[in-house]
Amino acid sequence: MKKRMLSMVLITALLLCGLAGCTTEKAGGASGDKKDEGKSQEKVTIGMCPKFTSDPYMVAAGEGAQEACDELGYTLDFNGPVNADIAAQSDIIDQWTQKKYTAITISANDADALSPAMKAAQDAGIYTSAWDADVNADSRELFLNQVTFEGMGKTMVDMMVEEAGSSGDFLVVTAVLTAPNQNAWIEEMKKYMEANYPDMKIVDILAGDEDLAKSRDVTLNYLRSHPETKGVFAVTGMASPGVCEAIEQLDLVGKVAVTGLGVPSLIKDYLKKGTINQCCLWSPYDIGYGAMYLAKTQIDGKLDEAKEQGYIEAGRLGKLEFIDKDKGIVLLGDPLIFTKDNVDDYDF
Repeated sequence: MKKRMLSMVLITALLLCGLAGCTTEKAGGASGDKKDEGKSQEKVTIGMCPKFTSDPYMVAAGEGAQEACDELGYTLDFNGPVNADIAAQSDIIDQWTQKKYTAITISANDADALSPAMKAAQDAGIYTSAWDADVNADSRELFLNQVTFEGMGKTMVDMMVEEAGSSGDFLVVTAVLTAPNQNAWIEEMKKYMEANYPDMKIVDILAGDEDLAKSRDVTLNYLRSHPETKGVFAVTGMASPGVCEAIEQLDLVGKVAVTGLGVPSLIKDYLKKGTINQCCLWSPYDIGYGAMYLAKTQIDGKLDEAKEQGYIEAGRLGKLEFIDKDKGIVLLGDPLIFTKDNVDDYDF
């Protein structure tokens, strides 16, 4: 994977601005129209709302989106709350709807709670889609899913079996309890365990609220009262370093296994120390980049054609295939596995 330098200036600016309107914008060119494909000369503005802007993963997704917008001549407004704030995301979508943006795409902290704002945008004639974390299907036309739910559930369980064996009690540290992706992955983990490793048991699921310190604290408290725990699944990139900190503080390295999702820049030191031996993710640059090409398909009036052929043309990513045409779900690809041997190859 080609290295990219993550802009620390951009991260700092996003953290400072928060809801005040921290955006990345570049003027662009061609556009289409939902009801009139002939409006190809109108300016296109796409609003891209991440779950929160204090995560290098989300910022990298914005950088990938900007790359695509530079290619396409679109204006990108990348803006989101500093923390996993559902109400703030809804407010941002409402603002973009009032500004009559061409398209809005979101990584949702809560599918149900954010669907009304997205549906209002849709009803106002704005193209709507989701990436990374979906909203309800009736409030958007397309969703770019980074991996299949089944594939992610299987990957995380298989990694844990390699580290802790195929029996025992396990803890899951998730994002917010309403996070749609995490909930779907956890359900698939349970199904896969039941079918393949019936002696593995997820005893509890705790919310880290996409916060490293809280993820650490809930893990510390749980492991102190449940010393029999064999391993901890961290199913969000912000949870993984927090869980690893807890494992180190309790002197449980090599005794309690950790695996799940991991952002290389946040988990690198723990991989090299052996606190965690492997974790997975996907390229945030690619998911941001691909999300813009999903919007392009809508703007160009080619969604029906794309569904008929079974894929969306996505620039340097090639063909992104539909895995559910009825629900408008497009697949990015397979997860990446990070270890101490390859983590330095990634700069997000």
